[in-house]
Amino acid sequence: MSAVAVVGSLNIDLVIRAPHCPHKGETVIGGAFGMAGGGKGSNQALAAARLSAKSHIIGCVGSDDFGRRLKSVLTENGVDCSQLQTRNEAPTGTAVITVTDEGDNSIVISQGANTLLDDGAMTRAAEIFETSDAALFQMESPAQTVIAGLKLSRRHGCRTFLSAEPPYSLPKEVWGNIDYLILNEKALNFYAGHKQHKSIDSMADEIIGRGVKCLAVTRSSKGGMIFVKGGDNFTFDAFNIRSVDNTGARDAFCAGLCVGLCEGMPIRRAAKFASACGALACTKIGAHPSMPWRHQVSALLGEAGDDEYEL
Repeated sequence: MSAVAVVGSLNIDLVIRAPHCPHKGETVIGGAFGMAGGGKGSNQALAAARLSAKSHIIGCVGSDDFGRRLKSVLTENGVDCSQLQTRNEAPTGTAVITVTDEGDNSIVISQGANTLLDDGAMTRAAEIFETSDAALFQMESPAQTVIAGLKLSRRHGCRTFLSAEPPYSLPKEVWGNIDYLILNEKALNFYAGHKQHKSIDSMADEIIGRGVKCLAVTRSSKGGMIFVKGGDNFTFDAFNIRSVDNTGARDAFCAGLCVGLCEGMPIRRAAKFASACGALACTKIGAHPSMPWRHQVSALLGEAGDDEYEL
């Protein structure tokens, strides 16, 4: 069993179905309403556990009903919450999400207690980093915490994964501490300096040149591309599924890629495994409910003729 330490945000998602996302000044009459766990860190920790990894979450929630609900769900799914702080200074993070009939979404986040995750939390989690195969980060946490965590986990021998969304500037010395970087096309453009005239390949080469060992560029229904330092680059296809809500798809992909590589899958197999995880996450409404289980991923891959993925 692989072990993954996930450092990141935890939110309660308030989800409303709507015919389209509101334009400026527009009120839209929506449909069904739902409430579920979310936040990129919470989603990825839950997905890792459901994919049969030993999963740890390092983050902050408020001392409120939302925080208690999140901790309960994660614990029930086998996520270790020993480094999940409960703070009185701020409420649990909350996201308001509009999901269209086509499965697209728009999201507004109130970060709440997520802003309280600091360098000290990384130091206190040192033992988890020491015993984990990988540390998985996102960017809904304070920048200095993500930077400190990447450096510390690397010093303790962890492979480091960064899902750079939403993107913000990183100091030059950080890039060499990232083993696996996962970006969408918008984030790739941001880190390459908004060079729209450049190809994905050339922008990716620039990022790899900064010291990242492997870059995954996700392209939603178009699949994605993998760029490996000193190795063969390749593309992977998306699975043909009916999307009802893509809110947690990237988080499921990131967890799948991390777990697959920690289990020793070759990068091409891990990318396909991760793609299946992301696809399944689009088939249910809500982030936590959509995080796939290992047997579901194995079944989808089996339908595609990949029996090698069976447990």
